[in-house]
Order: sequence, then C-alpha cells, then structure tokens
Amino acid sequence: MSRIPFVGVFSPSGTGLSLHGDDLVITFVSRKLIKLSYETFVVKDFLIKDSQQLKPILVQQKKFAGEIILSVPRELCIIREIEFPYANIKELREALSYQLDSFIPFNNEDVYFDIHLLSRNRHNSKVLIVAVKKEALDDILLRLKALEIMPSRVIITPFAFIPLIADKRGAVAVVNKNKKDYCYSLYENSFLRSSSIVKNLDELTKQVKANAPGAVFYINNGDTILPEDYSVQTKRMDENAESYGAALYGVSGYPCNISLIKLKRKQRNPQISAMCFLTGFLILFIFLIPYIQKMNNLTRIKTVDSIIKSLKKEIKIVENTKERMELLENTVINVDKISEKYIPRIDIILELARILPNDAWAKTIKIDNNLFEIEGDAVSSTHLIPILENSPLLSAIGLASPVTKTQSGREKFRIKGKVERQ
Repeated sequence: MSRIPFVGVFSPSGTGLSLHGDDLVITFVSRKLIKLSYETFVVKDFLIKDSQQLKPILVQQKKFAGEIILSVPRELCIIREIEFPYANIKELREALSYQLDSFIPFNNEDVYFDIHLLSRNRHNSKVLIVAVKKEALDDILLRLKALEIMPSRVIITPFAFIPLIADKRGAVAVVNKNKKDYCYSLYENSFLRSSSIVKNLDELTKQVKANAPGAVFYINNGDTILPEDYSVQTKRMDENAESYGAALYGVSGYPCNISLIKLKRKQRNPQISAMCFLTGFLILFIFLIPYIQKMNNLTRIKTVDSIIKSLKKEIKIVENTKERMELLENTVINVDKISEKYIPRIDIILELARILPNDAWAKTIKIDNNLFEIEGDAVSSTHLIPILENSPLLSAIGLASPVTKTQSGREKFRIKGKVERQ
C-alpha cells in the first residue's frame, strides 16, 4: 500500500528499538493531532539467530516509518564523568578523539562514543563520556540490516527513559533490572545527571538513599526494589518502556543530542516538511494567478532569498568573531598571569635607589632572571640587609662575600637576593 503524500507532516511517527535479553523489542508510535497510538513487536532470539533466520520477519517491519532510534543496553556501555578545560563542545569532542584512552580502557578505534554535556562555563566543561565497543554495536546493526531496519540514531538505555519522565520535577531515579545487576540512572528535572551499574540490592539502596530522589521508577522487577521502611514514591514501568521512550523522540522534541553513530539515514523534520508542503501550494497558486502577480511574487521570493543569504554570511562572521574573541580572551588571561610575576628591571633599580641610605654607594648592580647582586661600599654594610629585606620587591637577602674595609674605613660589600613580589 503506497503512502499518502505529506501525511507525515500532520501525523508524525517514530520507531524505538531496544534489547530485552536476547529479544529485540520494536515499538512504533504515531501521533494524530494530540492522540498517541503505538504498537509493540518482539523478535524472539534476535541475538541468537543468524541473518538467514531473521529475514522472514521483514513483512511486519515494512510499515515502520519516521525516525528509527536504537537504544543500546546500559550494561554494554562505559560512562565516565570528566571535567575538561574546554568551553567549546566541538573542541572538546575533537580533543577526546585523541585522548579517549586517558579516561576509558579503550582506544578511539575500538569504540563508538559521544558526550553528554552536564554543565559548562567560560573556562571548562563537565560532561559524561558515553562509549560502546564497536564489536558489540556492529553485531546488533548487522542483525538489524538483515531485517532491513536502519536506525537514524543510536542512544543508550538511560536516555530512552527521558520522554517518560519529562513531566517530573526535581530528582527522579530509574532502576532497570538486568540479568546479573541493576542499571541506576539519576535525573534532575528530566535531565540525565548520572548512570551506573549496581551489583546488588544493598548497593542499590545505598545509592538511592545517598541521592534522595523524590520518586523511583523501576522496570523488569517482580517486586518493589526498596525496603519497606524507606518512604519514597515508587512506580513500575512497562517492560517495553525502553523502546517506547526511544520511539517518542520521533514524535516530540525531547532534548537529547547524543548519538553514538552518525548514520546516513536522512531524518525528516516535521517543520521542514510542513514548509516544503506550503511552498508547493504557493508555487501552484502562482501559476494560476495573472502573469503580473506571478512576477511580483517571484521578485519577492528572490528578495527573501537574498536577505537569507546575507544573514547567513553575517551569522558566519559573528561566529568567527566570537571564536577569535574567545581566543584573544584566553591569550590576555595568560599574558596577565605572566605579567603578574614579572618585575621590570627599571623598577628594581628605582627601588634600590629609594631604599638605600645616602651613605651607601652601589658600584655594580647585576640582575639575572629573579636574582640580583649589588657590589659597593657603605659606612655599615650589615645595616643594609634589613633595609633590603623590608622591600616588597626583594627577598632572601644575604652577603655574597665577606665584608672588607677600604682605606677610608668604609665597608665593602657584595649583597645578593631574589627579585619577587611579596
């Protein structure tokens, strides 16, 4: 059965894929106006069967449309929280492509990875590194290819639950029971803050009590997971909640920019599709109205196009200027740090001229890096040391050689010390 043109504009749809044990769970969600409807299919032994055994299931999958999102199990992933001295996410991503093995026990060539921004300021960023081994994900994608299903995005379990808790305020935890352990994810106002693998119920209870969420949602658990004496709102999710949550990304604008693989499947944007639909009608009406009106409309369209092109250039100039300003700002900060420690030589000489008594003569002044040496004579050279030590620019004052006397009775001295601000 052929599709009706432009139907996706008014009834967007999405498909979510998740793994439950060895089975593949496929949920198709569509929206008509404000009403959501969904269907769920289960491909049994998906991870056990070979490609030839999976092909007969193709007939059911032909109907799936819209964005297709694969949610990879949390236990197959590595998540690390780091702070990086980069405020620009693009620079941070490029830096991690060379330094990834400093944070996880795998090289960049062995994993697919992406980053989830937690917070950032002008000087650094706090992110979650999300990585999955290529071998594991490639095997899943190869099996999906046998079903002629190509995901447009690949996320992981904790992100699939975000659309399901989007209306929850404050701290919320989601616990997903695996075969041998638990996946514990913590959210703040539906924003993922952390995710970890917990080995047993005791450790899970400690984590929940430490974070003190306002509500705990659990999935794939027969009974409640928390002790009866711990009073917190708990709610059980449907066992197919992961694939359903992933599918909801295709019909709503929930915030999630992570994707472990940038696949070539072209995503449909409902707004862009609607714009193309309306533009098609405008062009049709242009050909039906009188020639003069048609020319006027074409002229207006050209004017709008030229304005858009000029705006694009200006936006590019602004972005380049912003990057240069950030670079200059970092340079100024580094120069300021260096200049704080540097003391000009003329300031040192002026300081010596200011503090030395009138009966002292300096014949030679040597300054090398942050060290100085004065050679001369005075009525009493020992009185010079406390005078020099009281200077805010000098420290570590001492005699460089024994004091001798001239024929006139004056004391010859060689005094050395350090040049530094106190």
